[in-house]
Amino acid sequence: MRIASGQGPCVECYRTGASQANIDLVGAESAAAWPHFVSRACETGDAVTHAIPLRLRNRVVGALNLFQNTPRKLGEDDIALAQALADVATIAILQERTLEQSYVENGLLENALTSRILIEQVKGVLAERWNTSVDDAFAAFRSYARARHLRLSELAARIIAGDFDTAAIPAPTTTRPGDHHD
Repeated sequence: MRIASGQGPCVECYRTGASQANIDLVGAESAAAWPHFVSRACETGDAVTHAIPLRLRNRVVGALNLFQNTPRKLGEDDIALAQALADVATIAILQERTLEQSYVENGLLENALTSRILIEQVKGVLAERWNTSVDDAFAAFRSYARARHLRLSELAARIIAGDFDTAAIPAPTTTRPGDHHD
């Protein structure tokens, strides 16, 4: 309701970083300043609202809206408590974001390592099968995948799973030194 209408004390608090306390939603001044917001708030029985900034150092990262269905105004101690709650909420939100980001990064790292392991296994399998160096086996494997727009990790997974016949990949013409059989 608050952000969707693009108006209200919470939006102004977010834009300016200043608390908006003891906003009378029944008064004409609020209705003139934020008609859609006040209309929706009054529909739900709200009489007073307060918007408290969520801050990270000097940057506002959000705003907390508090509503009352009675016209009692908050005192300075109440507003200080509301700001303390907003500060705790900010820490919780930012901690959750950090944790979520670390899960994403860990997942990406795990996928990269898994892909690398599969590719290394395939390099070894192909080098042995073709009696060539690991570097030459990888070059042939990579060339085959690129020519067919295949991801190395996906092709490697298919090879390791036995779902792909490596005979389809042209073997390199070089062999390991000392392994020539006449």
